[in-house]
Amino acid sequence: MLVPVQTSGTRAPLFFVHGVGGVMPLRSSFKRALGSDQPLYAIHANGIDGKQPALDDVRQMVLAYVEEIRSVRPAGPIRIGGMCAGCLIAMEVASRVQQEHRVTGPVILMDPPPAPYGYQNRRVAWDFGNPKVAELLYQHARRELIKRASRGDNDMPFDTHDPKQMHVATLVAVRTVSASSRHIPSPFPRPAELIISAERAAQFFHPQMPWQKLLPGPRVVHVLPRQHWELFREGRESVCQLLTFMLSEASAPEGDPKRPQDFAIGITDASGSSAPTERPIV
Repeated sequence: MLVPVQTSGTRAPLFFVHGVGGVMPLRSSFKRALGSDQPLYAIHANGIDGKQPALDDVRQMVLAYVEEIRSVRPAGPIRIGGMCAGCLIAMEVASRVQQEHRVTGPVILMDPPPAPYGYQNRRVAWDFGNPKVAELLYQHARRELIKRASRGDNDMPFDTHDPKQMHVATLVAVRTVSASSRHIPSPFPRPAELIISAERAAQFFHPQMPWQKLLPGPRVVHVLPRQHWELFREGRESVCQLLTFMLSEASAPEGDPKRPQDFAIGITDASGSSAPTERPIV
């Protein structure tokens, strides 16, 4: 479900994909940080507002999101981003768009899980048809949506005070979890730029973790001294500053073989005191 946040501006439009809960709640924060010259669109899970059929397959989601992108921006360069587990969907969307020979620039990934959910046997083993499992997932998804809605600076595409809307959104969130748990992503060989929490950095860079194969192309990695859950709460200002930098600077141009395989940038956010450091990863 594509939501226009800001349609004016001369820069390549940014389409930002939801996380595993089906919601992209940062659109107002991004709009303020990026300024009036940056077109911005949020992509929520289809059906989150009860007006579209819910999808529980990542391939179907990708096709739907690409079609929505095409409907508002049929030509010209664009940027694709994703948050948390939605990074895997964003990679697939970017791949699909690039097959149409559109310029996308580096895909933007915000703190993806250390291992894609489909790689984790305990998630694949979940029996979503089991009533007890389904109820646990439902209650967990509902709590997470309420938690996100409790923040005044989050944007929710439904009324959390309306029991019917809340129920529909929770069912969509569960379907999104189900889709992510079964999805085995394909490698994304094009440039990528990432924001990684310090909590997940060691696993992300580990040579035996899946990301070394999933992102074989040029990568620029910004590491923030935060835990995952803090990035989009207390660390939101730093995330927005980095996103602004990504979109305003020429980083990891497509097809440039002279770029290093990995370039990590250690960032100290507003809560820290040390200066930023840069170092190549070898």
